[in-house]
Amino acid sequence: MQGFWLLLALNGIAAPNPLPTNCNTSLCWDVSPQICVTEQQNQSCQTRLQLHWYSQTALNTCLYMAEERLHCWQQAEQGHWQNTISWQNTELTLRDSDNRILLKTELQVMSRKPAQRRLSSPWSIF
Repeated sequence: MQGFWLLLALNGIAAPNPLPTNCNTSLCWDVSPQICVTEQQNQSCQTRLQLHWYSQTALNTCLYMAEERLHCWQQAEQGHWQNTISWQNTELTLRDSDNRILLKTELQVMSRKPAQRRLSSPWSIF
């Protein structure tokens, strides 16, 4: 019975969250999706974007899409954000309180239908 109480007591103690195994630096993130496929060219992507970031030290950070601030965290070692948003080819960045870019990734939009190629020249003398 004493082992049961010891086990129960140890479960209440939260260990610091380790960085994911695929993280080789003191700060990393996982963003998905990074590529969105649309039906037509030049169409915006409307999808659920989510990310998780992890740090070995507590940070004040903000998430930006292009220059638009989406969310901020205060003194956090990790963060999670998800939202359904509309975007075209753009850049997603995680910045510190001095607006320095800590992490960045490109968000791309690709279309299922490629641009139409003209098979003949646009002019003719006949």
